[in-house]
Amino acid sequence: MARAAAREERAGGYAVPPTREERPARQPSAIAPASSIPQASAIQPVSAASQRQPPQEEEEEDANSYDSDEGTTLGALEFSLLYDQENSSLHCTLIKAKGLKPMDSNGLADPYVKLHLLPGASKSNKLRTKTLRNTRNPVWNETLVYHGITDEDMQRKTLRISVCDEDKFGHNEFIGETRVSLKKIKANQKKNFNICLERVIPMKRTGTTGSSRGMALYEEEVRVDRGGDIEERGKILVSLMYSTQQGGLIVGIVRCVHLAAMDANGYSDPFVKL
Repeated sequence: MARAAAREERAGGYAVPPTREERPARQPSAIAPASSIPQASAIQPVSAASQRQPPQEEEEEDANSYDSDEGTTLGALEFSLLYDQENSSLHCTLIKAKGLKPMDSNGLADPYVKLHLLPGASKSNKLRTKTLRNTRNPVWNETLVYHGITDEDMQRKTLRISVCDEDKFGHNEFIGETRVSLKKIKANQKKNFNICLERVIPMKRTGTTGSSRGMALYEEEVRVDRGGDIEERGKILVSLMYSTQQGGLIVGIVRCVHLAAMDANGYSDPFVKL
């Protein structure tokens, strides 16, 4: 019995219960990292937000950048066309433009719209709207009318709609344009458009003096070569550069727009040959 008591005392000397109490006592210390868990959870949203914010900023920069894409650079134009067959007149209502390229030092523009009937270079083919000052989102709601338009004109002519910036010193600047083949317009039916503006680079005509603006002279040349039977098949933007070092002509194919559908699905598989 004395040995048993001694063993009990020795066992008590090992302080087994206290060690069991120390283990629970360590649990509060284990809870201490739990107090850091809210900090970790607080850090996670911050890190997630910090990871998500840069793409949002990039998207905003892309949306407001004027060098990202030609469409976003120049702006969009909303207008409508109506061919009054009975009165032989073409009505073009310029409604508004949105997000025009800033042309002035104040970041705004003084825009107006010019109309040209192509082919043709007479003053009767040219009309224009009033000028709106200090705005990139002008609202004209102005109708310009061509009189004496025949069914033949509607089949072979193209309407060029140009947006320009009026300069107080007299040097007006070109912003962008769009073109509509009048054969797409049905008689006595108004058609609405909302189109991104494009920039057409004037090209020098070989063997002649002066320059051709847009595609007007090119269309005249095609009409002469093919006997006047022409159909608009789209537009192509190219760049030309003569390299003196390489001794050759460098042709850049930039892009095509409004290509005619060649497949049954309404699309095409285009390539370019020189």
